[in-house]
Amino acid sequence: MRKDISSLVIVATCTLSGCSPGEANDSNTSFGGTITLGETFDPPTGSDSQSGTTAGSGGDDTGGETGVKFDVEWADSPGVDPGGPGSCRSSEIYGASGGFPVFTDPAFAPFLERKIAIVTHNLQGQAPNYVLTIFDIDGPPPPPNMNYAAPRYNHPSWTMETLGPIFGLTLDSDGNIYVAATSVYSAVPPQPGTIKRIDRVTGAITDFATLPNNGPAIGNINYDCVSETIYASNHEDGRIYQIEMNGDIRSTFHHATMTVTMGPANDPGEPDGQFAPLGQRPWAVQSHAGRLYYSLWVEHSFGSDPARDNEVWSVGYADDTGVPDPATAKYEFSLPANSPPVSDISFAHTGWMLVAQRTMNGDSSTGAHQSTTFEYDYEGGTWVSQGTTYIVGELLPYSAAGGVDHDFKPDGYVWMTGDALDFYTPDVVYGLQGTPYGGGGIEVSTLIDLDGEITSQDKTTLGDVELPIPGDVDPVPPPVG
Repeated sequence: MRKDISSLVIVATCTLSGCSPGEANDSNTSFGGTITLGETFDPPTGSDSQSGTTAGSGGDDTGGETGVKFDVEWADSPGVDPGGPGSCRSSEIYGASGGFPVFTDPAFAPFLERKIAIVTHNLQGQAPNYVLTIFDIDGPPPPPNMNYAAPRYNHPSWTMETLGPIFGLTLDSDGNIYVAATSVYSAVPPQPGTIKRIDRVTGAITDFATLPNNGPAIGNINYDCVSETIYASNHEDGRIYQIEMNGDIRSTFHHATMTVTMGPANDPGEPDGQFAPLGQRPWAVQSHAGRLYYSLWVEHSFGSDPARDNEVWSVGYADDTGVPDPATAKYEFSLPANSPPVSDISFAHTGWMLVAQRTMNGDSSTGAHQSTTFEYDYEGGTWVSQGTTYIVGELLPYSAAGGVDHDFKPDGYVWMTGDALDFYTPDVVYGLQGTPYGGGGIEVSTLIDLDGEITSQDKTTLGDVELPIPGDVDPVPPPVG
């Protein structure tokens, strides 16, 4: 039986140099572990009455008022791009993936200026063993609930031998692709702390940055266009690293202690090859409207926590340099009891949030058919669950594999990686599911098998997905609570 934390209030004083210990009072029970954060910790049901910041907001530069902080002023005239700090296009400010790659490989020419989905994966037994694939998902939707043989592109170098096992995925504003080493597929990668860069023109691979890591590898990554830096969650030391575009570390944010270190962290004994403790391990990272949203991996199938469920938090930035300010850290919500950790977060053009879970049986032991994609709307100062608007998979409708993104079209689709999308009726489809914004399951969705082989299973091999936008779009600003 789970403990009731509805009356829990934790108060702490935080600055960029750290936080003083918080005190917890609960008429029913104590919250497992110690949490310190800025201002007041709202009950999980959410409230917009606290001082400081509100859910989905970053306050303002004066530090006194509440409300949504946008990175640029929104233009009232339709079709007018207000521009922005850093490398921002208007859509990127509100959650869109980065710029569009323009590979000069003749095989990529048919994909230019099309709607595409970029997917990380761990398929084995093919030659070559590609771990990154681009799909053309443009044009009228194909017939739903059957395999769609979407055009696909693989650069010859995007193989296991050159990229290693990868999960985390992001693009910068120019369309360069970044992928992060992972242990999520049950194997220790040869370069567990490495993030690689794929050039937007040549497709060439270079090492972008290496974090201190001896095995647990990296959770997920996200490019922030305002600060022009990349955030990466490190499953070894439990820190979120902020990385400059030359590969240098600008800052690290440590959730467990609510501290920020400028430059590289200097933790005694790290890297030691051990995973950060559950409850202190960030995974998904996503910059949005002046805040960094991140998930905490609290429990998995064989490691439940009687006091907490998997969580989503956010933290504001000190300024346009993108350095997290621990005084603004805020618990946003918990996932349903005994459900898997969140490995990816995406924001749609209307401001609602999508979170994708990945079934995990242990630190680096993956599974399937226990995860889904949840939708959250920002209402009255808090993120409110809309439930499973998007149902991934066929006979086993909890088959999300941990990646989610959307295409920023008014009548667009949400795209999710998933297992058993079609399960021998008649095909065997493991790969991408695209579901209309209105929601639903496979009966209204486009299904794409990842490797095009539809007679055998590719269980637990799917990763993340991103949809870069050619040109730009004018999204609707997120709602003000």
